[in-house]
Amino acid sequence: MKFQKILILLIISFSLNAYSSYSGVYYCSDNDVNGFSPIKDFKRTGFKGSKFKAKIDYENQEVYSSEFFLDTRGGLVECKVNKYSSILCISNFGRSFSFNPVSRYFVRSSHFSDDKKPEDSIAVAYGTCEKF
Repeated sequence: MKFQKILILLIISFSLNAYSSYSGVYYCSDNDVNGFSPIKDFKRTGFKGSKFKAKIDYENQEVYSSEFFLDTRGGLVECKVNKYSSILCISNFGRSFSFNPVSRYFVRSSHFSDDKKPEDSIAVAYGTCEKF
């Protein structure tokens, strides 16, 4: 019984160590961005891609990017790591971000909605990130 507990602890610690190598600051760049513009009657449109930095902490399941308005420190963004090592985040302000550290691909979206006439564009982007 004691051996099983030690084995479980070792497996958990190796899993956390594997994730720790993925943590760090990444420089991300959109390959393409498309969406809908509410000020143009939700006409489908392309958007100019952007580049942004993202601090990704796998151990604490947190992502911070001021350029993309993601900040888990204020409790306004929730992130989870799935079985494929991807970190998936969504904010209270209609931003989402998913990133896989093996492929280095990300997907992000902006989809805020409130009780007023929509003014913010709906957008989905994909791209790649490189670790600093």
